[in-house]
Amino acid sequence: MNFFRTVFQVCTGTTVFLQLMNRSLWRAFFHFVLLIFLLSFSLAAVNSYFIGREIKRVCNVLFEQVGGVKISKDAGIRLLKNPDHVQSYILNPMMRLDYFPGGTFQADAVKKWDSDCGIVLLDRAIITWFRSMPDAAHEQYMVMSSVPDGDLAKKIPMMRLMESKAELGTYLADGFSLKKGEKIGNLSLWPDGYSVDNPSVVAGQMISGVAFVIFCMAFFGMSMLGVFTVFFFALAQYFWSSNAQERRMSFRTVLVITVYAAVPPLIIAALLSGIGVPFLSFQTVFFIAFFTYHLVVFSRIQKQLNPPKKDDEDIF
Repeated sequence: MNFFRTVFQVCTGTTVFLQLMNRSLWRAFFHFVLLIFLLSFSLAAVNSYFIGREIKRVCNVLFEQVGGVKISKDAGIRLLKNPDHVQSYILNPMMRLDYFPGGTFQADAVKKWDSDCGIVLLDRAIITWFRSMPDAAHEQYMVMSSVPDGDLAKKIPMMRLMESKAELGTYLADGFSLKKGEKIGNLSLWPDGYSVDNPSVVAGQMISGVAFVIFCMAFFGMSMLGVFTVFFFALAQYFWSSNAQERRMSFRTVLVITVYAAVPPLIIAALLSGIGVPFLSFQTVFFIAFFTYHLVVFSRIQKQLNPPKKDDEDIF
């Protein structure tokens, strides 16, 4: 397939594009998708490595305080240390953990939560929440539920968007706590009495989850951005020249060249995104780099396909 050779050539010069003009469109798009896959995997690996160190630190400190987590039909989700007492922990400046055994959770408890995200342990569910727009005037809260109670899991969505803190509090207070004498009838995810007291196990699962989420977001984000941008600029480039005397390329050829012209900008944008350069988003870097590079590529190709005509007449 010569994938890596092609990537190296398009990143080191424009002369290779004359050869790429005759390449299959499907092969070009396959290379494009493969590049996005590799870049997404790299971003997930790099980000999960740095985030993983913080996750391991937080898990080690947290497990020293709570001992671990146990799940049973009789009591639901319980911490191993002080299981009958409400507990709250600030994991880092942006994240908190709150534990409410029995019916101790009250809807107005969320008013004290100033973090950007958090984890709530209730009898029948582990709720992860985060503010989707922390700096906006109107905040929204994305809620993800991990429900060991199989009967309850059928009734509630895995993800849900809340419009206010009050709605978040009402949602958490509704049906996630066991009433006196009530039990979980169906533990669908874990066996009765299942417990975790090893922070490394939890940290490993969390890091894997973070890596998977980053990979999916990066892959689908770059795919949608790349395909839309490539197709739009290919159309614009195809209709760019109005000079009938120039040798015009077919739309398939223009599209193939545009696909490969997007390779260096994708790599540059992914590299800067992985480094975490402030004030420069992935989209901004990609658009600027792609717009510039694709103009250079097509300018060179047009000059080679349509060399300047020599004037046969001697002006002297």
